[in-house]
Amino acid sequence: MSTKHKRKDGYWLYYHLAHTVERDTVIGNIVYLVKENPPLCSKNVSSNSRRGRKPVHSWEKLVCICILMVIFGLTYRDMQNTVPSLNLPWNNDEPYPDHTWIARTFKKIPLKYLEDILTRSAYLCMKESEWKNEGLLLASDSTGIETDRYDYEVRPVKKNKKFELIRVKQYLKWHVIAVLDHLVILNVRTTNKNTHDSPVLRTMLNRLKKYGINLAGSIFNADSGYDGENNYKSIFMMNMFPNIKQRINARNKGKNRKYRKKASEIFNISLYHYRGLIEGIFGAEETAHHQLYCRFRLKNNQKRFGLIMGIGWNIGVLNRLQCAKRLEIKMTPYVISN
Repeated sequence: MSTKHKRKDGYWLYYHLAHTVERDTVIGNIVYLVKENPPLCSKNVSSNSRRGRKPVHSWEKLVCICILMVIFGLTYRDMQNTVPSLNLPWNNDEPYPDHTWIARTFKKIPLKYLEDILTRSAYLCMKESEWKNEGLLLASDSTGIETDRYDYEVRPVKKNKKFELIRVKQYLKWHVIAVLDHLVILNVRTTNKNTHDSPVLRTMLNRLKKYGINLAGSIFNADSGYDGENNYKSIFMMNMFPNIKQRINARNKGKNRKYRKKASEIFNISLYHYRGLIEGIFGAEETAHHQLYCRFRLKNNQKRFGLIMGIGWNIGVLNRLQCAKRLEIKMTPYVISN
């Protein structure tokens, strides 16, 4: 007979506390991150010029509202009605913005700024978990995001065995690089559904280089969809060890297979089994929001949506780590590295 899974001691204590204070903690941490990294003022929203009318809303307040809107899964109008209950530090001094102000501000938030906030949130999570940059397990994967738009595609029909023009729903792809020890997201990218995972991985790794994130000595897990010579080269150049499952029909011979052959020699199947932990991020997001759903239609807004979803996930992880520390419960990582 199979034994029943036993929860760790104190699991339900910090689980209940984390869900009780989650909303207030998320709001407080987002305000802290925005104030710590103040965004550049947009000329159309607020300006330091003496000419014209004085700005009604501060740029920091509007950015906080936009980020919280995506994390809570609200529309522009719903967020307009929710702002008075958020108890933001600007509510007493400034009026509440309407949905047009929120929509206008969301379009103007720089993608680079959201990437900085994502990196900072990941750093806070790893610092709270007493992160030691030795032997981390990383993984990369992608999942689908549903939209409210439709398109026409030529697809085969089973009955007639002919190709017909069929109306289908459009989907996006949400690419993630995460630390498996506490499921902390390091980088995110949102692309079209037809985009392959392999080239996207290289762009995400290049972004980690630009932000100066030191991942030397870490092990990078990925499935066979990321099996490519350029991916192995990029991972080795960052002083990491690729642990990618290779395709059976591919060969390791030839001048252009040097890094792939080297990766096949160090492949560890026992460490590769931990790659499935990254699916917990996708499953939790789909459970919390019923399904990963993006209502934004502009491409840049869709990219902002993906980055903010990563920020919201990291803030949730930070909340659980802080609650466990408050209850003096030791949070062991999912993967204990030797």
